[in-house]
Parts: sequence; structure tokens; C-alpha cells
Amino acid sequence: MTEGNYTELVRECYDEVKQKIEETSNPEISFHNWEHTENVFLAITEIASNTKDITGEQIELLQIASLFHDITSCIDHKDHEIKSAELAATFLHKKNIAEDKIEFIKKLILATKLSHKPENVYEGIIKDADLNHLKKGNYIYKPFIDLYKEISNWKELTPKKWIEECIVFFDENKYYTEYAIENYNPGKEKNKTRLIELSKMNIESLDKLVEETTKFKKKPTKKKTNKSKPDKGVETMFRIELRNHVTLSRIADDKANTLISVNAIIISIVLSTLFPKLDNNPYLTLPAIFLVTSSITTIIISIISTIPRTTHGILSREDVIKRRGNIVFFGNFHKMNLDDFEWSIDELLNDKDYLYKTLTRDLYYLGKVLNKKYSYLRTGYITFVAGLLVSIIIFMIKIFANYNYIVQMQ
Repeated sequence: MTEGNYTELVRECYDEVKQKIEETSNPEISFHNWEHTENVFLAITEIASNTKDITGEQIELLQIASLFHDITSCIDHKDHEIKSAELAATFLHKKNIAEDKIEFIKKLILATKLSHKPENVYEGIIKDADLNHLKKGNYIYKPFIDLYKEISNWKELTPKKWIEECIVFFDENKYYTEYAIENYNPGKEKNKTRLIELSKMNIESLDKLVEETTKFKKKPTKKKTNKSKPDKGVETMFRIELRNHVTLSRIADDKANTLISVNAIIISIVLSTLFPKLDNNPYLTLPAIFLVTSSITTIIISIISTIPRTTHGILSREDVIKRRGNIVFFGNFHKMNLDDFEWSIDELLNDKDYLYKTLTRDLYYLGKVLNKKYSYLRTGYITFVAGLLVSIIIFMIKIFANYNYIVQMQ
């Protein structure tokens, strides 16, 4: 779990639930384990984030409910929703969470009962998240088999009967949110078709069931064109353009450094040489002050152009899955843990489109940074030249005026 995308309370609940489930893990509970809980947690985050009018606070409560909803499954599967809700309440009371929020979370957990029909959008979200495995590509050879093994521990169940029950379950349970209907239903229907295919087979044992469902697993094939390795010509283009942008950035920094150095010298000379003579030559006061002011302004603008800008420093796995963000920019990963970073890089290298999109983003934002640098530099140079010219003009006017004054006095 990455730090930057969840509240402190959600992170504490995540750690608490993970530890509790792992401590009470039971080999017979092959489905309702930590893997399932984490999948529901990720799914509820995905669905809630894509549902209209759901606030950040409501997403937080939904996430907490998803974490606790099956926490007691490993101990006792009977009425585990009630026990899980009570356990969640106990933990949240210790965290001094408001009573109305705790009650809201408890209702969400109780809404995950199979017999419960959602009464509002929040219950619909957690129901959809809890059943997100129905749409997964690996459903038929992973969740389907794991659930069969788990339920067989307390219920006499033949493979054929299990297949029939699952088909009925698919028919009786639907998705409620617009997001799940649009994005989860296609996968769910595909898995239902697979179940119907299985129902036509003569499967009498678990081994046979595993054998037949494994056939649905996709065989490793060569990556499609859009997942293939990058073309050399494209690599060369990105390499040259990125190098050019970095070079331009370095040139901008050098120019800023030059402006800072030159104006610092001017200020030093004016302060040490000209200012001590102002008592006897008051006509030099205005050009001296104007020159120092313009030099100080130029230095400030030049420094602003070189100020480093950092970002939040973290990309979540959800961001990578949805192909958002730029994982190759240090500002986006300097706070990520190593496992998430390595996983993200693997995803990047295995997807040509994502790789190109990331490099394109990198090039684009480098250009944005360069534009800011050169805009400030342009302003700095204009300020420097204008200040120098105006100071010289004022200086000449003052000398001429002082000369006329001396002539008149004579």
C-alpha cells in the first residue's frame, strides 16, 4: 500500500486488518483471505472514485468498511459480517472516530451479506466491490476453484452442483453502480458463459474440475504489437529530444548564474565605490539607487528561474494500472517503496504504448519547465538591460545638469 493516496486512518486500518487476517489465517479458507480483502479494497476505491457526488470523506469510510468486511471469516464463516462490523467498531472507537461514522461503516459491512439488497449508493458500491471477482479474467480457474474448496469444508458439494449454484448466483446477483455495470458486466457475462460450458461436461471430482477450468487459462503468447518492444527509430527520437531538453535546461541555469554573478559584481562595485562619494556628488544618488535596484531585481528573477520544483513523490499501483502519471520522473517516485517502484517499471517496460506515453509526458513537462525557466530569464535580461540603460541615461542627464549648474555658478 502506497502512502500518498490514502488517509492516515485508512493506512492504520489497512495494517490492522492485514495483521489480524494473517495471524488467524486458515488453510481451509482459500478465498476469504487477505488477497480477497485487498482486491475488494482496491475495487471499492476504483468504483467510488468513478461515482458521481462521492466525497473524499465518504471514500475513506467505504475503504475502511471494505477492509473490515471479512476480517472474521478465517475464524468463523457464520454471520461473519456481524462479527466483522463489531470488530471494526471496537477498533474505530479506540481511534476516537465519531459515532455516526462508525455506524455508517457498520451498515456498509452488514450490506455485504449475500441476501442484502442495497438501500443506497454506498451499499451498492461495496456490494459491487465485494463481487468484483465475478468479472475477473482468472475467475474460472482461481476464485471459482478457491471458493469451491473453501465451501466444501463445511458443506457437501459436488463439482456439478457447485457449477449449477454459481450459474444461479450469477443470475441473481447484479452490479448496481453505473461504473460497475459498464466496466464489470462484460467480464461477468464472459465468466457466466464459461460456467455454462462447464455445466455441459461430465465433471465428478475436484481434480477434473481443476483440469477443465485450467484450460480457460490463456497460454503465454508473444506480446501483441501494442505491447511489443519500442522501435529503434522512436527510441532515437526520444533520446535526442530528451537530451536536447536537458541541455537547454542546463544552458538556462548557466545563463541565470551569469546574470546573478554580473549583477552581484555591479552591486558590489556601486556599494564600495560610488556610494561613499554621494555626499560630495549628490547628483549621482538617483542613478546609483536605480542601478542597484534593477540589479537586485534581476538577481531575484534569476534565482526564481532556477528554483527546483518537486511533486508529491508517489504513484500508486492504481495510477499505473490506469496508465496515469510519469513513473520515470524522480519527482513522482522518490517516496514510493521499492516493491511498488519495481512493479511499476516492469509494467512500463512490458507495454510499448504506456512506455511511449510516459516518455511523451516526460518530454512535455520538461518543455513546460523550460518555458518557465526561459520566461523568467527573458524577464531577467530585459530588467538588467533596461535598468542599465535607464541608469546610464539618468547618469548622463545628471552630469549634464550638474555641469550647467557649475557653469552658471561661475
